[in-house]
Amino acid sequence: MSAADLDLEQLLEQLVAIDSRNPDLATASPGERPLADFVADRLGRSGLEVTFEPVLGERGNVLAVLPARDSSATVVFEAHLDTVPAEPGTMRLRRDGRRVYGRGACDTKGSLAAMLGAAHRLAQSNGRRPRIIVAAVCDEEYIMRGGQALARSLPPADAVIVGEPTSLLPARAHNGFVRLSVTVVGVAAHSSRAELGTNAINQAAGLILYLDETIGQRLRASPDPLSGPTPLSATMIEGGTAPNVIPDRCTVWFDRRVSPSETPQSALDEIRSAVADFSAREAVRVDVAEPLIALGALDTSAEALAVRAAEQAASTLLGRPVIAGGLGYSTDACCFFDRPDLPAVVLGPGSIDQAHGEVEWIDLDEVTVARDIYVELAMNVATLRLEGDGG
Repeated sequence: MSAADLDLEQLLEQLVAIDSRNPDLATASPGERPLADFVADRLGRSGLEVTFEPVLGERGNVLAVLPARDSSATVVFEAHLDTVPAEPGTMRLRRDGRRVYGRGACDTKGSLAAMLGAAHRLAQSNGRRPRIIVAAVCDEEYIMRGGQALARSLPPADAVIVGEPTSLLPARAHNGFVRLSVTVVGVAAHSSRAELGTNAINQAAGLILYLDETIGQRLRASPDPLSGPTPLSATMIEGGTAPNVIPDRCTVWFDRRVSPSETPQSALDEIRSAVADFSAREAVRVDVAEPLIALGALDTSAEALAVRAAEQAASTLLGRPVIAGGLGYSTDACCFFDRPDLPAVVLGPGSIDQAHGEVEWIDLDEVTVARDIYVELAMNVATLRLEGDGG
């Protein structure tokens, strides 16, 4: 570590120690604001111009800008502030050798620490550099309202690097997703006279099986070559009023992954059409709500400058040829699906296998390498733009 570098080990421990569980998922959490304030202060002390953009009241996005030097390129480093909930005891920060444990260590405070370290090093450098925008955003773990707000406010950029646990390998494709609820409307009756009612729970069970047969099987048979399967999953169900009453309503929530070859609208249209067919066949009313969220897939061209700059940087720092691939999960990069002027690549330290689990950890050496990859990537973008190789 040079004198100009941040102490990444200390920085990561400080980030993990701050409770930033998403308050829509963990009601006892203070939310992202305490971590946002810490990140804003750290970026300001590194010499970046920092602003806070409210998104959900006190919850919002930190944006920090480092001006370019001898370059017309722009690179955005984006990572989310929030984490998923944690069982008592699993949030606690602890260190074991080169591993840091605690909620958010892998997803995605390791990436955030590396990006803060990269921004600091670039701010201290005297050579050519692109314009750097660091964005630390809220609400990724719920419905990505921070990322969506960022997508509306960002200027065009040459590369948007989304920090997530990819084991230091760049990804240029992953699925988007649609989440919506469907309510089956039946007829209530006394459970001793069930024949007088229409059991909404039974009908909802039939609907789940019907959607799996008509949509789910097709999706399982044709996974995307980069992003993998795009399942349609029933994820939550609620119905009934009492043990002795035939239920007149049952609501089912569905999560439908959207491949790079699809659009959120086409996925929604297919679901609505299948529900209408089931409703007509069973002579039962089924109401389809407007989606809670509908975002398209990440699908950045292999020839894009952002992808080539990331591949070159990862190859250099990992000491072997690296080709950008795809991911089976979704990230804030979904928020840029309709912004072709914001080509995104997902890249960060840690493995998705350690995210969201009861025990979450990240290797400190990977965080250091990620910092170096981010710096190299930014310089690659500047060089490629200078050479007129915009992709």
